[in-house]
Amino acid sequence: MKKKISAGQVADHAILLMLLALMVYPLFMAVWCSFKSNAEFNLSKWYPTLPLNFENLFYAAEALYVFILNTILVGGAGTLGMLIVSSLAAYAFARMKFFGKNLLFMMVIGLMMVPAIMTLVPSFMLYKKMVGTDTYLILIIPIITGGSVFGVFLLKSFFEGLSESIFEAARIDGAGDLTCYWQICIRLSVPILTTLAIMQLSGAWNDYIWPMIAIPTDTMKLTIAAAIKKEFLSANTGSYPSLFAGYLISSVPLILLYVFANKFYVEGLTNAAVKF
Repeated sequence: MKKKISAGQVADHAILLMLLALMVYPLFMAVWCSFKSNAEFNLSKWYPTLPLNFENLFYAAEALYVFILNTILVGGAGTLGMLIVSSLAAYAFARMKFFGKNLLFMMVIGLMMVPAIMTLVPSFMLYKKMVGTDTYLILIIPIITGGSVFGVFLLKSFFEGLSESIFEAARIDGAGDLTCYWQICIRLSVPILTTLAIMQLSGAWNDYIWPMIAIPTDTMKLTIAAAIKKEFLSANTGSYPSLFAGYLISSVPLILLYVFANKFYVEGLTNAAVKF
């Protein structure tokens, strides 16, 4: 028996296909425009053409590789620090008893409700006094402090969902809190930690407001998003193929990260959803 397709289903699929095309077409356009010369772009910007011009990619890679390395350094160090701080704090809230634990956790959760733009100026004044501007530290420390709030919230729920019998067996064998934290919590939460790391790295990769404020003069220490906005964009005004090539080159590391870590990312999101 054939299943009848209603007019409503046809309309729904048509709307979804239209929305998908509107979302995907600009991405494909940026890709094929990266391989055009300025003359080809002016004549055929809306569709791909042959032959492919790789000069724009070579130029963008040479101009942006320093900023990509900066972003890997800043994002990697900040994300590692965030994972350490948030996992330790989450273990304390989930598995230890101390005075004022619930109140402190509510204060941590309350920080999630504060708009980031509200603390932009006070944070800059504080970090400028602590480590100065035009340094990698002023880029790394906010990643650790800012990302740890959501990390504590997510990991605490996961740690609380772990079976108490595992910890009891470990304590009978003489394990202390640090051993339980490392051997049990960290080893069982690799997918969620990977999810947090990917989310934090993506945020650091796409952030341009804070680096532009924190690195006012030493532009060679800018991260990739800020460098494209502050340096690459102004240097290639009017050359859209070069700009598209810069966007494509800057996106490749994130695409590779997602491709190789996709399994852990989805598993981490699923585990977190089950715990909630």
